[in-house]
Amino acid sequence: MNAMKTRHLSFAVFLLALRAMPLSSGDYQAKTVAVQPVESYPARVTVEQVTVAVDPYANDGKSRTAFDVKDLNSKGYFPAHVIIKNASGNHLALRTRNIVLVSPKGQEYYTTPSTKSGSPLLDFTSKELTNLSIEPGTVVNGFVFFYTPEPKKNLFAGSKLHIPSIRDETAQKDLGPFDVSLDPALPAAEIRKK
Repeated sequence: MNAMKTRHLSFAVFLLALRAMPLSSGDYQAKTVAVQPVESYPARVTVEQVTVAVDPYANDGKSRTAFDVKDLNSKGYFPAHVIIKNASGNHLALRTRNIVLVSPKGQEYYTTPSTKSGSPLLDFTSKELTNLSIEPGTVVNGFVFFYTPEPKKNLFAGSKLHIPSIRDETAQKDLGPFDVSLDPALPAAEIRKK
């Protein structure tokens, strides 16, 4: 089994384990994640009037602010909140399967999709960044998830989020690449963990 399939299977098993937990309606709390103006995020890049910002959830404490799951990062799952602002007058299309996290050593981590049913799984899927159209003058956002079998290291320290392209549907051309260094968004203590 290749590494990408293994990561997908591992995340699916984790989410199914969540689903199997005895949860009453009051046990799991769906949390709202505030979206700030894209210019306020320190990890961002702009290409031709399209800005991609990334807010990495690099530790269990921060991940707990978005997902009511203990020790998410300690189990190897690292969420990243991606915010995309389309300041152009054109319609855009994003394909999330192409998003990659590139480590300082060049190792690539592909996104791990969440499973499409159940609660608290619904909280993960409702916040997941999926293939979508981005209308002119709008902001879209969602989470992508990365898995590492080495949860003690900070997967985001020294890494960059790589989106090879975002399709400009109006002009029929690809914009990008969008390479967002994550270190500007990490506390100094997290950067030292790499």
